[in-house]
Amino acid sequence: MMLTALNRFDRKELSLILTITVFTVIALLFTYGVLPKIKIYRGVSKTEVTLNKVVENGDLLDTQLTQLHDDIELLQRRLHGDMASLPEKEIEAYVIGKLQRMSWQNNVQLVGVEPSAGATIESFREILFRVSLAGNYFDLFHWLQDVSSELGFVLIKQYEMKPTDNLSVSPRLSVRLTMATYRALR
Repeated sequence: MMLTALNRFDRKELSLILTITVFTVIALLFTYGVLPKIKIYRGVSKTEVTLNKVVENGDLLDTQLTQLHDDIELLQRRLHGDMASLPEKEIEAYVIGKLQRMSWQNNVQLVGVEPSAGATIESFREILFRVSLAGNYFDLFHWLQDVSSELGFVLIKQYEMKPTDNLSVSPRLSVRLTMATYRALR
């Protein structure tokens, strides 16, 4: 029966049918067999290139991590000054010592410092220092700049300034202020 069906076609038609069938089978094998494997190979190739870049840039990542750690330490220094690493019980003595040293450097008389506990604000505990000073305006100004640079983040919550004498050129001033510093609760 197959031979009779094939005998109906002449030789050119038969070779054309056979050629179309072979190309169709090849196209189907390529589309469903080879093409998915090529796509998988390309994906694996891209992954390998990415992993090689990561290995090559591993030293760069270590450098970036080191830089980030240094930046964090710098931010902590700016936020807390030298107080960041101090135990809680030493902060008051440290701050009073720093205030006295800055007073000597700026020709300001440190009349008194009264530390006290402040409020708890979210996850921070406030430490207050009521400070009394005497000096001229510019010396007091430089003293405040030193407080900001040496103690880190210190908030001046109250500030009161009065002249202590009646000199019109450069009167001596009496200053009372309340400073606050903050520590993270642990």
